[in-house]
Amino acid sequence: MTASTDPSTRYVLPPDAPYLNNLAALWSKNPSLARAVESLEDEACAEFRVEPSRSGPPTVTARTTDGRSITLHSRYDPVLEAKKLIDPVKTDSCVAFYLLGLGLGYALEALFDRTSEESLLFVFEPDLRLIRIALEQRDLSRIISSGRLHLFTDADKAELFTKLTPHSAMCSMGFEGVTHAPSLALHSEYFGEIQTWIAEFAAFSRTSLNTLVINGRRTAENVSRNLADYVATPGIDALKDQYRGRPAIIISAGPSLRKNKHLLKDAAGKAVFIAVQTILQPLLEMGIEPEFVTSLDYHDLSTRYYEKLPKNLRTHLVAEPKASPKIFDVYPGPVTILGNDFADRLLREFSKDVDKGRLRSGATVAHLAYYLAEHLGCDPIVFVGQDLGFSDGLAYAPGTNIDEVWRPELSRFCTVEMKQWEFVARDRHILRRIPDHEGKPMYTEERLFTYLQQFERDFLRTTTRIIDATEGGAKKRGATSMKLAEAIRQFCQEPLPPAPAADGKPGQQWIRAGKCVASLQARREEARQIELISQDTLPLLEEIRDHGADQSRVNRAIAQIDTLRARIEAFGPTYDLVTQLTQKTELQRFQRDRRISAAKLTGVELQRKQTDRDLENVKAVAEAAQQFQRLMDEVIRKLKTFTDPASTTPLAA
Repeated sequence: MTASTDPSTRYVLPPDAPYLNNLAALWSKNPSLARAVESLEDEACAEFRVEPSRSGPPTVTARTTDGRSITLHSRYDPVLEAKKLIDPVKTDSCVAFYLLGLGLGYALEALFDRTSEESLLFVFEPDLRLIRIALEQRDLSRIISSGRLHLFTDADKAELFTKLTPHSAMCSMGFEGVTHAPSLALHSEYFGEIQTWIAEFAAFSRTSLNTLVINGRRTAENVSRNLADYVATPGIDALKDQYRGRPAIIISAGPSLRKNKHLLKDAAGKAVFIAVQTILQPLLEMGIEPEFVTSLDYHDLSTRYYEKLPKNLRTHLVAEPKASPKIFDVYPGPVTILGNDFADRLLREFSKDVDKGRLRSGATVAHLAYYLAEHLGCDPIVFVGQDLGFSDGLAYAPGTNIDEVWRPELSRFCTVEMKQWEFVARDRHILRRIPDHEGKPMYTEERLFTYLQQFERDFLRTTTRIIDATEGGAKKRGATSMKLAEAIRQFCQEPLPPAPAADGKPGQQWIRAGKCVASLQARREEARQIELISQDTLPLLEEIRDHGADQSRVNRAIAQIDTLRARIEAFGPTYDLVTQLTQKTELQRFQRDRRISAAKLTGVELQRKQTDRDLENVKAVAEAAQQFQRLMDEVIRKLKTFTDPASTTPLAA
């Protein structure tokens, strides 16, 4: 700030002071950071020495924790130095970048100027004093105002994952990093943690996105085929806070379960047991009937876990509608199916009459079990059998239903132990070492590691007590490690209140299923129109591609495409449903859009790239619209012959 001998004017800055513009921009984009920066006293920044470089722009000198003095930028030309630092970065193909260390913002400015207008910049700088000095010395307001800058100051993994997750698609195209070496010398521990978490987020983001793309079509198909059960079963809101303040034990099928599963009987009736589907049958064979079981698996193979269940089962199945339809056909107990946007858009004419309620989306049945425990109001939530890695070289606890799945392959030359090892070894290319619950090294693989990241993100932002009583497996940040016997002694001594009556499948309103047919017929006809419009668009795009030199001809084709685009926009909600069947193409279109923007193309070359992109996309939409119509035909036929289990009358008769 400008020095003054008059104390009353010490906070008065000239109108062109960078600090004024920067703070105004920061208050509009990040008020909490602006407040923290503005609350700093001048004396707090006194240990930093700002001086001009030989070329004019300022540099700054700071002291390390061991008392050394280091200059954060070149004493000769800090602008040129920053440009050389940014030169190797792939700004023509990537659209997400992170910068470790702000300094006075030279590298940030060079990166901002080289990247596209859609690119995102994530800057990590733990020292508020240095941020304040940068805002005082250099005008960064255009960068802050752009909305592309995301500043992180705290070593908070949960915050990092929460803020980065909405940008997973951008980061999936490549997350380029720039390291400001002098900043690392000042805060090596902070930046070491950040680098580790960024690598973990990249793995989490990659796996999550791949899962979404691979399973997008299967999700749409299963949700559609489950519509009768979806509209007939009660919603999750009926279970809200049913066990407020009572302990829950989430039982998974990890290898460590063999160590302490015998103790579960001591907590039966005193804790809400929520089992993942793999462990349900083994628990029943132990004489333990859990209150809930969760399911979300797409594959029909998961039906194996439900084939031998008793007809009078009281365990309540809570499932996502993307689960295999065969599960709902064979499950004998009460069922709740979670709300789903795809199903509601299919049935939008009367979706308000089928208010299902929702839980957060999880990657696995264990995540779903955790979100269910939160919804029930349980506290604490205790995990057992949740290894998230290969404890003792095993993938599953011996004696779980996976043994039944493997049984046809077993012989004296292929034992259960060999199948366990085969399961681990086949993923050797994605294995990684992580600390276990005692801090010792253990192996996990990339998918399990991703599941761990999601759990840790959830644990770090909840106020519920989380107890990891697995007695093995991965260390889980945000959870207190404890032996199951101790957790039972501390938390599971009072009997649970009586559960609501759950005989058969109560509360199901099968008459609603018949009402689905009219909605599905409307969606089918809308998809047919989308297919026809797409087919009409293709020759026009080919004309643009093949006659780029004749711009008058191109403009006529564009005008016709604009008319067709207006027609297809009238079917926007159904268009979104259709593209659910072609998620890979949608992701590719998104990535190509971003790369075209990053390349900063112009003129005919830009037009050619955009046309090639549109041709591929429109072909995929036409094909997806055909698939969608066939899917609707299948579901309509099923509903027209579907009967109430208590009668013989077709619901859509």
